[in-house]
Amino acid sequence: MAKTCSFVYLFLMVQSFFSCRSPQVQPQFSSELISKEVENPLGDTLWPPPLASHVMTYHSALKMVVMFGGSNQNREYSNTLWGWDGSNWHILSQGGPPPRIHTGMAYDEDRDRLVIYGGIKNREESFSDTWEWDGNLWEEKTYATQGPGIRDHHAISYVHHSKRVILFGGQDENDEFPADTWAWDGEQWHQIDIQGPLPRSTHRLSYDGIQKRVLLFGGWGKDGQLGDTWTWDGNQWAVLPGNGPSARGALRSAFVHDQGYLLLFGGLVDREISNETWMLKDDSWQRVSVEGPPARNVHAMSYNRALQRVSMYGGIGQQGRLNDLWEWDGVRWYKIH
Repeated sequence: MAKTCSFVYLFLMVQSFFSCRSPQVQPQFSSELISKEVENPLGDTLWPPPLASHVMTYHSALKMVVMFGGSNQNREYSNTLWGWDGSNWHILSQGGPPPRIHTGMAYDEDRDRLVIYGGIKNREESFSDTWEWDGNLWEEKTYATQGPGIRDHHAISYVHHSKRVILFGGQDENDEFPADTWAWDGEQWHQIDIQGPLPRSTHRLSYDGIQKRVLLFGGWGKDGQLGDTWTWDGNQWAVLPGNGPSARGALRSAFVHDQGYLLLFGGLVDREISNETWMLKDDSWQRVSVEGPPARNVHAMSYNRALQRVSMYGGIGQQGRLNDLWEWDGVRWYKIH
């Protein structure tokens, strides 16, 4: 069935009417915006194209953030695997999984495997495949036939303390929103039969290694955008009380392990592209008043533990697809040239 019901695509018809929220004042953070030139002794000019609906995660063996998939300014889908080492972009692979958008990707640190599941193949079809990359070759796990099924706009994360990749939600072949939780152990998918968050898509999952839990925020549900926060401890879901960011979908988040907080940026709030930066620390959300990247959604974010900063690339802004790279050092955003 055609994927015409995806909320992410609806904003393309109205993006010229969007506006950004004005920042709030929180003086403990610097509002200074810095353009940072990275050292590049090799003179390498390799740089990804404008991308949207791609995914990013940290690869500890390579000490890089790696980025996969997405669509460029010509609406062409990609299967290129990029790596950012803090100074240069590298093409790590251009084979393996077929090109796609709105997939799920996580890095299994214990097995040293990059895991990809599902995503959108074209306007008519989505995938139900599982792929792993060992740092050299891709392998499709064709024997993993019992799994989440056709799925896109979902979210996955590696859970270190249980050594499994967890998947929640997304959209199926009928554009329905399954509210199911699945775990990948490297051999098979297993459905975890428990109560959890409301059905949704375009949400994010991030692993909190301090409290050994997965954090879920936002997304689109059957009745519109959601602004709730949930935690998964490996056994059960629990809603996190209190106020936080306004309801939104197509946001991105990353857990800053060295300082113990979740960083969230952007997304779609109603029909408005957001440029907000939020922080969840000690189970309390706080709007961070900093000047930062232009408003965007369907971008990619990941924390780089080796460099102790968050990297963010691309997405769709007011003028279309972006090819800018930003980094968050815990105090301010830097644009990388």
